[in-house]
Amino acid sequence: MSAKKIIVALVLLPFFIALIGWGKPWMLLVVALVLGAGLGGWESAKIAFGDNDRSFQYLSILLSMVLCLASSTGNEMNIVIALIGSFFVAFLLAGLVSADLSQALPRTAKTMFVAVYPGLLMGYLVALKSYEPIANGCKLVMVLFALVWINDAGAYFAGNFFGKRKLAPRISPNKTWEGAIGGFSAAVILGALIGMFSPFYNFQQGLILGVVLGVVGPLGDLVESAIKRGAGVKDSGTLLPGHGGILDRIDSVIACAPILYYYTVLAHHAELFRNLGVSP
Repeated sequence: MSAKKIIVALVLLPFFIALIGWGKPWMLLVVALVLGAGLGGWESAKIAFGDNDRSFQYLSILLSMVLCLASSTGNEMNIVIALIGSFFVAFLLAGLVSADLSQALPRTAKTMFVAVYPGLLMGYLVALKSYEPIANGCKLVMVLFALVWINDAGAYFAGNFFGKRKLAPRISPNKTWEGAIGGFSAAVILGALIGMFSPFYNFQQGLILGVVLGVVGPLGDLVESAIKRGAGVKDSGTLLPGHGGILDRIDSVIACAPILYYYTVLAHHAELFRNLGVSP
């Protein structure tokens, strides 16, 4: 691990932990809009469009922020309306400006890709933060990052010490099955501990979270790696020295955020039904 990477992590980590642990939802929303949907959207747009269609790159970033706002509410109706509205805006504009109408659909697809990845997915971090008071004060966003980080750490050390068999050499040559198993095991153990000591999740729920996010987190990383490799780029950006771009840092997190959010909502509803003596 490079010295530059360690220095950046040591400088930013305390502020970030304070934000996800004790910051207000509106603070996280600002960060999600500016860094995630905005700068992350710019990285995603550069990957999708390359150096072409600058106007559609800007449109995709705008729609990324719109969908981030919609998903941050946690309201499914807002999300559906924003998705449908974004699609029609993108498709109509693509049809109007494309001299060759065969380019309208690819432009729309690329625009919606950027709007969803990372915009829509990023907003669920804010939805999780807003749900914390309802979840008995459980630090849901911290739970999310803890499970993702422990998975990464477990995969890194297990891969370095025991890694032999490549997991997906065409997509990510450095990842091994041994590393994946190590990361998954670490996530399951931490999930079980969260279930034992959390004010909201029980042991079974924590264990399920560890299992599910232990699988989805690495898949999110592999998806972003496949996208970059398909576009012929090594890192999504250069904003964070030694770490790459925004997308390189949040790929696993934004894949897991909506899963944790909806799992938490369902767990809360099930608890309410039990307290009322009603079978969910």
